[in-house]
Amino acid sequence: MDLYTACTLNHPKVTDLLSTNLNKANKKGWTGLMYACYYGHENLVDRIINIDPTTLFAINNDKQTPLMIATMSGNTSIVKKTFHTTVLEMADKLGRTAMFYAVLYNQENILEYFIEKQANCNVIDKFGKTMTMTAIAKGFIRIMKILSEYGNRQEDGNLNEWKNKYETAIPTDRQQNDDHPNYHMEKLLKQLSLEKYWPIFDKQNIRYDDFLKLSEQDLKNIGINLFGPRRKLIMTIDKLNELRTLQEHSRS
Repeated sequence: MDLYTACTLNHPKVTDLLSTNLNKANKKGWTGLMYACYYGHENLVDRIINIDPTTLFAINNDKQTPLMIATMSGNTSIVKKTFHTTVLEMADKLGRTAMFYAVLYNQENILEYFIEKQANCNVIDKFGKTMTMTAIAKGFIRIMKILSEYGNRQEDGNLNEWKNKYETAIPTDRQQNDDHPNYHMEKLLKQLSLEKYWPIFDKQNIRYDDFLKLSEQDLKNIGINLFGPRRKLIMTIDKLNELRTLQEHSRS
């Protein structure tokens, strides 16, 4: 029996195998500690870490750490055993940290633990999604509220700072102006330093609510051909939809 199978099963023979190189990984890059974390064998996790603390810093082929694996398995006790400040902000191959895993797998208690440890929530994965965007997409309302209370910081700064910067571009019933139905779109584009694209939106009669529904392909179709401005607009759409969702839930 190899170490990985013994750790998976927490087999009695694992005791004999713990004298081997505990950082040795299988073809997937998984170590014995990773299997012990995944299957929730707390005593075995303790033993492995006590024998060789460097096992905490191993990464598998997906660049996952034992802390990430413990997080997605939902075992708070093992998360605390495998916690280390050095691995807290390490990212997997998709750019997701252990805290991101807590959001992705709807692990409220673990998320709150990482918040206690002041984990960085200013993380954007390789799909361009923040933790809050991920929680919204999956419908994890409690996770959304926890992140909101923590002050989920985006790449442009604190979410509240971003909100204050653009809130004047978000129309309310009192702000509506029948003579200039696209006034808010023009103002938003100016705040993004993309006012040269205003004639395109004006010609297509794209209002603020229509703007929030646009995809990247839609932007290409209306004539936003450069990647940089198009990407900036898509990120703005995501953020404004995120803010709108948070505001709706805060009122509910």
